[in-house]
Amino acid sequence: MKLTLATTFPAPADQVWPLVKKSRTLLFVCKGLLGFGDSGRFPQQWREGNKEVTRLLFFGFIPAWKHTLTFERIDDDQRVLATEEGGGLVPVWNHVIQVAPDGSKACTYSDEVNIEAGVFTIVVWLYAHVFYRYRQRRWRTLLREIAHHSSSI
Repeated sequence: MKLTLATTFPAPADQVWPLVKKSRTLLFVCKGLLGFGDSGRFPQQWREGNKEVTRLLFFGFIPAWKHTLTFERIDDDQRVLATEEGGGLVPVWNHVIQVAPDGSKACTYSDEVNIEAGVFTIVVWLYAHVFYRYRQRRWRTLLREIAHHSSSI
């Protein structure tokens, strides 16, 4: 089952795209709903071919299953990052992030997720809907903080 959510950020694509590739950005935008048990091992920046196995932590502290993230594609020209993910009750959670310019001071950010979780697919899809809306709100918070402090994470 596929989910696609897109939003416009008040920041240029050239500012947002480098943040997409940082593991600290993933931790920031998920914080509160989802954490990663072994995040201290994550590389500073994701690279095509990276594979991480981590324990998911619901709400940042409730241990769940082990989850594998494989970075299948990181395309700087097209500003696309694609992962093949899965584990536990959700064997397929494949995610594509795309950042497209929307003028010189804004960009369109989209999350596309393909989910396969057997009989749980619809429940997981509903969770993903909430999760990615939350992540996009956290992205807005991050971009405001960066603009306010004139620094990056």
